Amino acid sequence: MITNKLSTKLLTLIIKEENLASHGITSTLLPIDYQHNLDNWIKLGFNAEMSWIAQNTANRTQTTRVFPWAKSILIVADNYYLDATRNNLAPKISRYAWGSDYHNIVKQKLQTVLKKMQQINPDIKGKIYVDNGPILEKAYAIEAGLGWQGKNTTIIIPEFGSFCFLGVIILNIELPKNTKKAKNLCGSCTECITKCPTGAITPNGMLDARKCISYFSIEKKHSFTDQEGKWLNDWLYGCDICQEVCPYNKKWANTSTDINYYNRLHLLEKSPGEWKDLTEYQFGELFHNSVFKRLKFDRFRRNLLTVLNNLNIK
Repeated sequence: MITNKLSTKLLTLIIKEENLASHGITSTLLPIDYQHNLDNWIKLGFNAEMSWIAQNTANRTQTTRVFPWAKSILIVADNYYLDATRNNLAPKISRYAWGSDYHNIVKQKLQTVLKKMQQINPDIKGKIYVDNGPILEKAYAIEAGLGWQGKNTTIIIPEFGSFCFLGVIILNIELPKNTKKAKNLCGSCTECITKCPTGAITPNGMLDARKCISYFSIEKKHSFTDQEGKWLNDWLYGCDICQEVCPYNKKWANTSTDINYYNRLHLLEKSPGEWKDLTEYQFGELFHNSVFKRLKFDRFRRNLLTVLNNLNIK
């Protein structure tokens, strides 16, 4: 049995040293409701072409199925928000793509956290995931008390809002678990539902990826249908509408202290003509270590030409 030498107070200090917005500890096993909700979402076809989500869904709610040694889940939130208004004539890009690849940024912070934990207790073992593993980060964030799930399906962190990335460390030690969830303060507000231009958010707060601008501008592999092309409007990559209209983001969202989350915004301030003239080589150089590179050049051109057509720019 591994003896835990890491106090909650000491762990909090380690987290604060990395300037992470929030953190919490929860169990490796999620309540069965999360499994039922995930299976129902998939049954409705709301996962669109993301067939990988439907594989081994139980692994996402029962971490010990993949990691038998797991005892606790440490989950953190990192604020990436920047209050900036971009050129209205330029294609729009979601805020989370204004800087370096968030997977690497959050992972590096969590690697530092884990290393400091291991300096206190060398027996600690951990597995880090940042939006890339068989785990329901949002569900664990709710159970860990970080925030509540808004009707737009994002996690709203008190005092920070929803412009936050989530990361987890699966740990082989028992840590005091959260026993108090954040209160859901959405109430009767439906701003995110009514302001979504495609109707992607259902009245009961489920996201239909088949209608989501973020989904088909990033994940969709093939050509757009006529309707999808119109829905894209002026969004080149992703979409922030349902977060921008959220009253809690208007109230709580503050600029992140980590400039890596918006360190290439100036490079994205291109005219439509400059975007159109971008070569495949220049695309690779511009988006090195960026989530934007996930598109590949052919889908970037697909999105760009659709946006320019929607804006009546030749």
